[in-house]
Amino acid sequence: MIIIEPCAGLGNRLLALTSAYELAEKLGRELLVIWKSEIGCQIRSEELFLFDGVKVINISESGWKQDFAGTLRGNAVKKKYRGSADRFVECDEVEVWKKEGGFARVEQEIAKTSRIYIKSYTNLCEITPDSFRFLTPSAAVEARGREVFAQITKERTVGVHIRRTDHTDAIANSPLELFTDRMKREIEEKDANFYVTTDDARVMDELKQAFPAERLVIYENKVLDRDSREGIQDALVDMLCLSKCSRIIGSYRSTFSLIPSIMGNIPLEMMIKD
Repeated sequence: MIIIEPCAGLGNRLLALTSAYELAEKLGRELLVIWKSEIGCQIRSEELFLFDGVKVINISESGWKQDFAGTLRGNAVKKKYRGSADRFVECDEVEVWKKEGGFARVEQEIAKTSRIYIKSYTNLCEITPDSFRFLTPSAAVEARGREVFAQITKERTVGVHIRRTDHTDAIANSPLELFTDRMKREIEEKDANFYVTTDDARVMDELKQAFPAERLVIYENKVLDRDSREGIQDALVDMLCLSKCSRIIGSYRSTFSLIPSIMGNIPLEMMIKD
């Protein structure tokens, strides 16, 4: 058995989750997911996805002050499953494996342990569009995104993801002018329109001023607060929208740009200044 505890935000969780599924399939192992509702991802798994053939245990890790009883139960669940495993692997150990021997080393370590519990915020192996086949967006996510999904024409719409807020690498290496210059060339050369998403309302306002409204497809009134259920659902709506585009113009080192390109099997061009 592979027990996976995906960590951090939605994009990082999807990397860990889908790669654990790939390895479980390859090694003929059962997969168990320990899904945490915590600061930065305050949501239960079924509010995002339906899991086909994979067991999921939801726990709370929201902290003693916010959810004393839930955190107590969550700690007990983790202790139980970690104690039942032949080996417990922390996030840092996964990264050491990858640094020393890449994904081959990760697979080797997992293969030699019959029941392993892994915490990870990154992928354990290469993933493809098929790696997402066991995940179906929840009815709530489909309902929230229905109107904007219908506005995306794959052949003509280019996805644009501009990461800001706490992602210092993306802010430093993917300035807004790179995106606007690239978008203007897309209009001149291919008469493109754009599905645009960002976590910074000021950036969205600048894009609305720079481009005609008919060029922009925007998920209006979405919730940006990642500590709310609706905010995480809307983040998934954004990912799904990007995956439906012809390709993605994305931000430096952002999993939020990367994941939809894999989901949709479409090219990703990251904006990186010289």
